[in-house]
Amino acid sequence: MVIVLRFLAALLLLCASAANALVPTVSEWTYNGAPAVNGQPQYWPTSGEACNHRLQALKTQYPGSASQLTIAFCTEHSATTGSMQTNLNGSAFESRALTGRGANCPANSTAVTGGCQCNSGYKESGGQCVPDVNQCTPNAGKVQITNWTVGFFRTPDDNDFSAVGPVNKLPTSGSFCSGGCKMNVPDAGAPGWAAWRSQSPNAQGLYRGSLDVPAVNSGTECTAGSADTPLSPVAVEPACPGAVGEVNGKLGCYGTAQNPVTTTPSDRPPVPPIAGNPTAGAKPATGEGSGTGSAGRTPSTGNGGNGGGPAAAGQGGKGGSAGGTATGTGSSGTGEDEKPDPCGAPGQPECNVKVNEKGTPESAGTTYETAKTKLDETKTKNDEQLAKAAGQGDKGFLEPVRSMFWAPPIAACEPMGLPGRFNGLTVDACGVVDGGRALMGFIWAAGGLFLCLGMVKRSI
Repeated sequence: MVIVLRFLAALLLLCASAANALVPTVSEWTYNGAPAVNGQPQYWPTSGEACNHRLQALKTQYPGSASQLTIAFCTEHSATTGSMQTNLNGSAFESRALTGRGANCPANSTAVTGGCQCNSGYKESGGQCVPDVNQCTPNAGKVQITNWTVGFFRTPDDNDFSAVGPVNKLPTSGSFCSGGCKMNVPDAGAPGWAAWRSQSPNAQGLYRGSLDVPAVNSGTECTAGSADTPLSPVAVEPACPGAVGEVNGKLGCYGTAQNPVTTTPSDRPPVPPIAGNPTAGAKPATGEGSGTGSAGRTPSTGNGGNGGGPAAAGQGGKGGSAGGTATGTGSSGTGEDEKPDPCGAPGQPECNVKVNEKGTPESAGTTYETAKTKLDETKTKNDEQLAKAAGQGDKGFLEPVRSMFWAPPIAACEPMGLPGRFNGLTVDACGVVDGGRALMGFIWAAGGLFLCLGMVKRSI
């Protein structure tokens, strides 16, 4: 148990030492007769600095001979003793003893286990403790636009969110470290957010998608690689898993039977993407890429990758200065066939297809409605004529008798005209239709019952 406690104590001490940026001890030197500081001889970090200080003091004391005074030797005999000699025109001029003191902490530090720790208000730099100046304080509260690579896609379409290779997880909340300062990410609805889709492919036939994040400088310093920096604005540009080639003069990444192109879904950005390919990292304060819009944020040169550009990457798509490609109408190749963009699929937006209406009369809609109305009127007249023709003709002498057995509905019953030889007489059987129906119904029921009883009797 004691061993375990000692181990834990040593581990805690090691962690504490690593967290406090220790500086090594130094050996300091002075020379006999050196000026005093607060009643104590002045010391210098090395014996050479002590010797040089004495030489400069002699040159000041003898300005007429300054150019002829040199150091003959400056030697350390042990950790605490040494000697020096100056020459005048090559001859010995003055000798002094050197005194050293070893294992001392440099200025503005205090001795601790394992070395020296800088005092409050100082930080380690080059083995010394220098004043700690917070470089983030002057920019506290200022907004810094940082462009992050989302991923690389097979099409320049702003509706294509299927990335080839890994997707870079973006800082849509929380904070990250940039330039040694902690940056806080605002809500997605804050001004400054912008999404980009390159309209020019890189060497692998892939199109870079990126996002501008308007982070606010917190005024607090941070260290790259710490918990404040889980991400990098630059993403690795993947190789095309299929074949890189040209189709209709356009460089692209196309799948083959042996090497199909698989994709990884990426999150939709908080704002719709427009054409452009800014440089990954902090937005430049001046020069190319420091403007706004597709052309203002896209450098004129580049290869379509993390470095931004070229100028063609900000032209031709949504928001581009050279006209527009309708949202969702692009396509990406899959071998010999082309795969349509994923608009219209479950969870995807509707496809916005633009129809070429050139040559279509402005009154086309009115003409169609007029023609349809006339067609409906003609059909109605034809139906009426057919119905009228079906109801005409000689119904015959036995029609009243037939109506007693198969009587039509009351509304359709009408007197029947007898043939011409009966001098236009008519027979009106409508008054007995209901009675005839009842009688026939009784006869049919009685007959059915009689037949059923007969069948039962024969079966028994």
